[in-house]
Amino acid sequence: MLYQEALDYIRAVEKGGSDYGVERMRALLDAIGSPDDGLKIIHVAGTNGKGSVCAMLTSVLHCAGYKVGTYNSPSVLRYNERFCLNGAPAGDDLVAKYMTEVREATERERGARSGDVHPDMRAFAPTAFEIETALALAMFRGEKCDVCVLETGLGGRWDATNAVHDKLLAVITKIGLDHCALLGDTLREIAGEKEAIIRGRAVTCPQDEGAAEVLYPLCKVSGTPRLIACGLGGQHFEYGGEEFEISLLGAHQLVNAALVIDSVKELRKLGISLSDEALREGLRRAVWHARFEVLTCDNIAQSPYKVTIPRGKVLILDGAHNPQGAAALAAAVKTYCRGARIAAVTGVLADKDYTHVMSQVIPLCERVWTVRPDSPRALGAEELARVAERFSEDVHVARSVGDGVRAALDTECGIVLVFGSLTLFHELV
Repeated sequence: MLYQEALDYIRAVEKGGSDYGVERMRALLDAIGSPDDGLKIIHVAGTNGKGSVCAMLTSVLHCAGYKVGTYNSPSVLRYNERFCLNGAPAGDDLVAKYMTEVREATERERGARSGDVHPDMRAFAPTAFEIETALALAMFRGEKCDVCVLETGLGGRWDATNAVHDKLLAVITKIGLDHCALLGDTLREIAGEKEAIIRGRAVTCPQDEGAAEVLYPLCKVSGTPRLIACGLGGQHFEYGGEEFEISLLGAHQLVNAALVIDSVKELRKLGISLSDEALREGLRRAVWHARFEVLTCDNIAQSPYKVTIPRGKVLILDGAHNPQGAAALAAAVKTYCRGARIAAVTGVLADKDYTHVMSQVIPLCERVWTVRPDSPRALGAEELARVAERFSEDVHVARSVGDGVRAALDTECGIVLVFGSLTLFHELV
């Protein structure tokens, strides 16, 4: 397949929806030659912070001289972001090459099972996420990656990424209430789904009661960093008697950084050579788009976004789409934007607790524009506006994210905050 054909293929598969379980995923991996066998895999699960932790781990490993394959979902700005080599999205040619390999294996497997009397075996139809997981592992094997960082898609126990045979390390970020219909209604139940990724060494961050009871007996628990200084340019903190810097903002990112530091200590015990210099430089260099990402007229040209920002204005992008993410965003706004006049542009998916999200962020903003994200699961802009009106007297509906951002930047507000579904931000590139 050519690249566009690969995209058309996976989008057609996406229409079949999701189905959770690891048996079909394992069969697909075996059909492409078990690419996970022999790969050094770090597996990351949790409710919030998975992507940031993956970005920091990738950056540290790359700074140490390793070739790193990283699998994240969903992509924020471009489809290829799901499959990164040394932190950079794989090229179109590689995505097409390995999508073709997985598609051919799927069709061979379906044909080989066509005579089986068991209906589940006759209907061998991997989901889009399973195909993408297989593509990532095939690419990381084919491109000879030294270490691979895999982010779970949803949960842990039945997530496609959990079909891999072996792992170096499991990393579990902060647990919160999300996807409750599938994972459970309590932190204990959700943590029970996440801990199923553990096979050997594991690290987690400080957890709330319920999640802690499940995870603490199984994991090394990271501590709490001490903030030294922070500003829109980054954070300087102390942890374990040493000082570090990160460009990622928010108190929650300090928790994520401490989790990465302790993960590095565990990896060293497993024979992965990671110097103190690589750790510091990797943390400092790590970038994760649309996670309290700060843009001005001075740095917008170095970003992938096609937005004109007037001098003196600040554009902040954040993919806060659940209550825990919204709480972290609200805390960051109060820390870094104290006293500023803020306008917001927001759009959400209909299957999220968007009322709770709006209740935490909208009261911090003077004016609000609601939009409909580019997703079949999106909530309509008009319906979201009715929710936002519970928390603001100045709410407008915009036709697109770009229109909303331009309108907000044209106000007297000094900061424009774009938040909600991660599907919002690709409309700005």
